[in-house]
Amino acid sequence: MRDVPGPYVDDMRCRDFAANLERMLAGYKWSGAELARRCHFSSGVISNIVGFHRAPTVPQGEAFDAAFGITDVFASKARVIRGESFPEAFADFPAHEATADDLYIYEHSVFPGLIQTERYMRAVFGTLPNMTAEDIDRRVADRAARQAVLNRAEPRPPRVWALVDEGALRRPVADDAVMYEQCMHALKVAQMPLVQLAVLPYSAGGHIGLSGACTIVERDGIPRVVNTDDLADGRVSEEPEIVTRVALRFRLLQHEALPSTASRDMIARMAEELWNGTATTGGRALTALPTAGSV
Repeated sequence: MRDVPGPYVDDMRCRDFAANLERMLAGYKWSGAELARRCHFSSGVISNIVGFHRAPTVPQGEAFDAAFGITDVFASKARVIRGESFPEAFADFPAHEATADDLYIYEHSVFPGLIQTERYMRAVFGTLPNMTAEDIDRRVADRAARQAVLNRAEPRPPRVWALVDEGALRRPVADDAVMYEQCMHALKVAQMPLVQLAVLPYSAGGHIGLSGACTIVERDGIPRVVNTDDLADGRVSEEPEIVTRVALRFRLLQHEALPSTASRDMIARMAEELWNGTATTGGRALTALPTAGSV
């Protein structure tokens, strides 16, 4: 094993893969060379993965699973790292997200992926066409793996500035129990020291964010990469002009949002009134009931 860690040392998914690999080697009392022999790899492959000099591939993960006699453990982790279950346009973005100093997230119709519960994720992915149960399972596992960035130890987790439109709080993406659970989970995440969650109320009227959701990755105080969503699976861009344009529009949305405390109060109130109470469906997604921003 090399003493100096490689360029993937800050990727939490690669660190998780390597840690699991080392635990399995220790449990089987195998050296890296022994595993390489059983997988028909060179010993350098194992050294490079554990030393973070290369990211594991899916075939390597499948070979490790076969060698250890397990099913779709290392292969599934490799798919997450390689982004193979993500839409093609999004495949490279999780690697940027995992190394962010700051994340700026805006969603107009659903809760942001990084703060979704498993049951809510399943409901969201279930709306996509031609999705099998296996496809949904894989998407859920990938999104859950991305959420680990909020709890990483080293480097410190990114600061997260999340904006969600009031419509996402009202839209019955899933049944009442799932929606209530999702609202409560969002409030829990909003209590994390580095997370700020704000709501854009209906009282803000029309705004630029209604045209699409976005996530901005910032490193060293500079916006570096953006992911924008649309019906064609969106796009990821590092072009300075596009990144700057999206960052400026995010700032505009922040000015329209409620303060953090008022936002949390709205989420808590809507959770009780809409998803743990007796509000009609019409009073959820389609009717602008009085809110903290409109009374």
